[in-house]
Amino acid sequence: MDFINSLNWRYAVNKFSSQQLSQAQLQPLIDSVHLSASSYGMQPYELLVISKDHIKQQLVPFSYGQDKIAQCSHLLVLANRVTTSKHDIDSYISALAENQQIDVEKLAGYKQTISGDLLSLSPFEQQKWSANQCYIALGKLLSCAAINHIDACPMTGFAQKAVSDALGLTERGLNAEILCPVGIRSRDDHSALRAKYRKPINQLVSLL
Repeated sequence: MDFINSLNWRYAVNKFSSQQLSQAQLQPLIDSVHLSASSYGMQPYELLVISKDHIKQQLVPFSYGQDKIAQCSHLLVLANRVTTSKHDIDSYISALAENQQIDVEKLAGYKQTISGDLLSLSPFEQQKWSANQCYIALGKLLSCAAINHIDACPMTGFAQKAVSDALGLTERGLNAEILCPVGIRSRDDHSALRAKYRKPINQLVSLL
């Protein structure tokens, strides 16, 4: 099944089956987030992979009762860093230099560019920047899931602070930006039978 067919196959699942994903099925999803592009390559977020039923159930009241969070095989949470500090940038540059086996001083210009851009932002702007990186990773995640015939339903309709507090993210300087239940669709999920609607290409795309 090619990529476009895979995108036609996927939809936002409303009801999951009880089937559990194996580690072999789950790992590509994790890898897709790990390998995602991000601004400056900093990846200012973490991915939580929740399989424990009692944790998933605990979050249902904070997602307006959407029980797909509890039904799914695994609940993936993309949590962005609330702020970006000089220490965060220093740590990133040091890790990058080690990875590329070069002297850290050779990245001084790059570090200055990152610092000038990110440290000049307000706390609100920093959080918006890091949250946007989560959506880039989400795109990779959803595409990878579709290619592998794994169902997913990205969600932003939930109480972010309550979820962040419940998962111990707030105290770590993180914010639960996106919830994405993954698993296998239920045979009686009627949403799967609805025709996929997208704008006509000529209303979406302009050729200049």
